[in-house]
Amino acid sequence: MGGMSENKVITRDDLIVGIVTFNPEIDRLKENIIAVSKQASSIVVVDNRSENFAEIETLIAKVVSPRDGVNNESGLRVKILRNEKNEGIAAALSQIMGYADEKAYKWVLTLDQDSVIEPGLINVYLNVVNDSKYADGGMLTCLIQDRNFRDEKYEKQDAPVMEVGYCITSAAFTSVKAYMKTSGYDKKFFIDAVDFDICYSLREAGFKVYRVNHVGLYHEVGHGENRRFLWKTIVVYHQKPFRIYYFARNMIWLHKKHNGLYGLLKLTKKELALFTRILLYEDNRKEKMSSFWRGIGDGRTY
Repeated sequence: MGGMSENKVITRDDLIVGIVTFNPEIDRLKENIIAVSKQASSIVVVDNRSENFAEIETLIAKVVSPRDGVNNESGLRVKILRNEKNEGIAAALSQIMGYADEKAYKWVLTLDQDSVIEPGLINVYLNVVNDSKYADGGMLTCLIQDRNFRDEKYEKQDAPVMEVGYCITSAAFTSVKAYMKTSGYDKKFFIDAVDFDICYSLREAGFKVYRVNHVGLYHEVGHGENRRFLWKTIVVYHQKPFRIYYFARNMIWLHKKHNGLYGLLKLTKKELALFTRILLYEDNRKEKMSSFWRGIGDGRTY
């Protein structure tokens, strides 16, 4: 099928790490790149018109030669692609996958600018992609812990590798060949639900998404915390109003695009959960609720 475990053994030379930046915190981005440089030999950075782009260039120039983008000691290569305007995370991820295909890389590890992978993650991934049991895999993910709070649902996994329905794009390990058999990242989504969409597209193309039993990433989604609601623990992310809008809108778009995998019941549960979080736990409720309802209204337009 062209997913995992092709005839040739996949090594670190067959993969590239793709990082999307937009006004990043430079110290965190540095931490991100240093962690990656210890596990991979190639990085492509796609910048969505950051105001601090000069700082990004300065940081990368300290890692590799600004002349040819190569670190002569470690062999690390870093390529920077700068966009003239911010067209969203989906467009930037599309650029990363297109660059990987152009340069004949077989797998891509995608990372947010504030994500820092743990030691050994890429080796764990490589062990799986070289195992014929997972030849139908189009994407891998790992156990992920938020920097700001404990997310209990990710703390336990009995199997070394298990199939999942979807995963976030940060720390996702994607087969280029499998990706090219889909319609790719949907630029209309801009931000939010981009990860759901590509996972569903891969599954509709006949591939699977697998998660390894390895805490491989510390990540931030807003400033999350666990709160009690009746008998359940829910996660409150304290995201900005514009993110509330895109989430509410894109969940409806996701349902329209992937009705077989993301049915009306799932959609209703997601939107109700978001509504409840805003109503009971979010600050700036009036503005966030307004963004929510605008998103619901615009969701009809896909």
